Amino acid sequence: MTTMRRGTATTTAAGLAGLLALLPLGAQSQETDPSAPEARLTIGQQIAVEDGDLIGITPLDLNLRTGSRVQTIQFSLSAPFRLHDPDEDKSFALGDPQARLLLRRGARNSAIEAELGYRENDLDEEILFDDLSNEFVTLDGGRVAQTDARLTYVFGREAKLGGEFGLSWIRRDYSGTTDPDLDDNETRSGNVAFYLEPTPLIRARILAEASRTDGEVNDSRSDRYGVGASLQVDKLTNLDVELARTHIRREEGDGTVEQAEGPSLRLGLTRSRPLGDWSLSFGSDPGTAGRRENFNIGRTLELRRFTLTGQVGVTRFQDNYDPIFQIAYNQKLTEMSQVQASLRRAAVTDNDGDEALNTDITANYSRQISAVSSIAANIRYRESEVQSGDREDARSVSFGLDYSRALPNDFSLVAGANVIRSKDSDGTRDDEERVYLGVNRSFSFLR
Repeated sequence: MTTMRRGTATTTAAGLAGLLALLPLGAQSQETDPSAPEARLTIGQQIAVEDGDLIGITPLDLNLRTGSRVQTIQFSLSAPFRLHDPDEDKSFALGDPQARLLLRRGARNSAIEAELGYRENDLDEEILFDDLSNEFVTLDGGRVAQTDARLTYVFGREAKLGGEFGLSWIRRDYSGTTDPDLDDNETRSGNVAFYLEPTPLIRARILAEASRTDGEVNDSRSDRYGVGASLQVDKLTNLDVELARTHIRREEGDGTVEQAEGPSLRLGLTRSRPLGDWSLSFGSDPGTAGRRENFNIGRTLELRRFTLTGQVGVTRFQDNYDPIFQIAYNQKLTEMSQVQASLRRAAVTDNDGDEALNTDITANYSRQISAVSSIAANIRYRESEVQSGDREDARSVSFGLDYSRALPNDFSLVAGANVIRSKDSDGTRDDEERVYLGVNRSFSFLR
């Protein structure tokens, strides 16, 4: 059993998930003005009981933001310090550090965005990170450090000729693991697309993508190039078609080489309705373990008090058919409370070409109890059903409860509890519990 190392009162992963939601070009925050300047430092002192051990925690969080109508710069840093952690060699050590820098600059027809990030955490806490929903659920007592960088440039978004260029780099370094599939790896990828608009009803594209993953044991290469087009069938109906050629090559540590090559097809049809859209989609892609085909039908409802989005379908792999679906629900119960829930089951492929069906369930509830206090609860369930490869089926569930009360002079009282339960098909279990209480102080330098 490993000890949980989260170092802040509110789960830091949730804060990063909120920042990640801003990343797509053109996205805007619904809660705050992304161009409003901010400089906030939060420091506190907490005591926590983690798996029966009493630990002192000093969370340190820094958030900086500045910008204008055309440019935004954001930086976030979390550095929780831990006292008398039995998992550490020293009595005073750094917990799970995280940092992220985002630069965005855009005009009417073009935009450029760059991002740098670093995160270090226990593997049994991966369930807390929204950006890992496409990863296999893994039970292992080790740790992982992830460093990533991304650059995207878009031009001609409203012109007859446009394009998009993207580069990304991710490195994952593991320590203290026992699973041989968890080897250090580095992934570099790039994509380019050119858009042509011969008529106001048709926007065609030419695309190319490449990805390279180098690991200590396995290496993989993939290339994809093709053409596509978005067509307005009528005032209410849009059709998107894409046909590409895909080549995949994977080399294992023993010299075994697996290759797959063939056409990739993607179709999407949407029809607008007064209360939301209907959608239909089909995708077929080759893989070293077999071709994967997905078919979905979806519906979106946008009402005054809630929004509901749903997709149901089927996936075909190695002559087997399995149901897939995705449902998202968001409702503002009152002016002081809100609930969000989602359910997702989809096919995923890891860097080694192994296939699995991932199920992901999340639910969040928040309520402003009074003008100075609030409470939030969340639950998440993740499961991986492995369809190819030697990985084990695994599932994990987490529950969190957090309370905050504002005190005079920018102080705040924080308290909460977190529980994680995990198990794989071999019967291996990993249970985590944490209860904390503390006081934080925030300093705002731009008022």
